[in-house]
Amino acid sequence: MSAGDLTDQQRYLRFCELLDHYSKTGEFDRADEVAFQASVRSISIGTMVIGWARGTIGTVRRGRRQILAGDAHGFCLARNTENHAAQVTHRGQEYTFRPGAITLLRLDEPFTGVDGARVKSWTNVNLPAAALRGVLGSVDDLVGREFVPGGALTLAMDYSDLLLSNPRAVDEAGMAIAAHLVDLITLGLGARADAVETARRGGVRAVRLNAVLTVLRRRFAEPDFSAQKLALAVGLSERYVNELLYEDGTTFVARVLELRLRMAVDLLVRSERRRIADIAFECGFNDLSYFNRCFRRRFGLTPTAARGAVASEAACDGALARLAFRWIARRQNNKRS
Repeated sequence: MSAGDLTDQQRYLRFCELLDHYSKTGEFDRADEVAFQASVRSISIGTMVIGWARGTIGTVRRGRRQILAGDAHGFCLARNTENHAAQVTHRGQEYTFRPGAITLLRLDEPFTGVDGARVKSWTNVNLPAAALRGVLGSVDDLVGREFVPGGALTLAMDYSDLLLSNPRAVDEAGMAIAAHLVDLITLGLGARADAVETARRGGVRAVRLNAVLTVLRRRFAEPDFSAQKLALAVGLSERYVNELLYEDGTTFVARVLELRLRMAVDLLVRSERRRIADIAFECGFNDLSYFNRCFRRRFGLTPTAARGAVASEAACDGALARLAFRWIARRQNNKRS
């Protein structure tokens, strides 16, 4: 059955079904006393999603069902591209969303947009939380506000509309585009949070490094964790992430290895009955021989020897893990000298 064979109500229900299957961002109520029409476009760039929609829509809402079903760990920057205002309710507040204006919404909280008009249209950019919180510590204070047209935010939304019309550009330079778009958005929001001067002095790079390190410390023990996955998690290019880490003093591989070995030391002395192989795998190592080689190269003795020596020297101490690491580090330094 083609769309032309469906009744107006059937076309609306079919649209809702497809929207729920592919997007899980929100749901629409059709406008009264008008034939149902709707168009939706979207593209993904790493963990960022850019979308556009227009139709005979009476109400737009995001409720608990969409929050539980979709990716709720982020923010939605939306621009009203219709020629009339809408009323938005979010976080217990209601405010006017005027033509051309932009608003920031949290995807882990419900919101509703409604007006008396029969047509709505908007552009939205969904970003991971780390992309904004890494640069704007007070980003939550900007949620649920209307930003007037103009400046970096409007440029960011214009850029998003251009990308929706030219998706091939994303295929050719997706991550670089994502980084540029995040720059525009954070500068636009930061100008309203008195952070633009920090960004212009290089603060954007510094806080991005902080966001990269935060994700790295949280996920380093994943066996298949990679620089590419780290880059996707923070919405930056892999090359840029590697540059940030190198400028900070070491490479992605070296930093992950150090974190895994430190975790192994902690587990070795806190879990005396656990098999060393199980500890190695929990720390992200897929190969026991490789773990043993790395451990001995880093600390100067094998995991088994480290466990035995530390247990005999620091038994019954409540700060055993810290003493263990200090003892092993001293042993390595003495050996080098």
